[in-house]
Amino acid sequence: MSVLVEAEARYRRAGELVEKIRARWQEEGEPLTTQGGATGRALVPHPLVKMLAEAERDADRYSRALMRRHPGPDPVAAVTAEVGLSPAAELRAVR
Repeated sequence: MSVLVEAEARYRRAGELVEKIRARWQEEGEPLTTQGGATGRALVPHPLVKMLAEAERDADRYSRALMRRHPGPDPVAAVTAEVGLSPAAELRAVR
């Protein structure tokens, strides 16, 4: 499987997860907070809100990765100048 195909599949799965979490959150009345914490009485963000935010962030990150252009092949080192004497050897040759 190519890298692009894998990236598209990852983005698709992330989008599906966002939709599933959003549907569940809506079914529960779109709660923003719930009772929780160490005592179970503190007002804390609802777990579905946190899950939805994380899933949307992942989907956004995957979409940006897909939109970036491939930078091309890795550069290959190439010697363009002829190999000559070292600077110290050149100085000795001039003397």
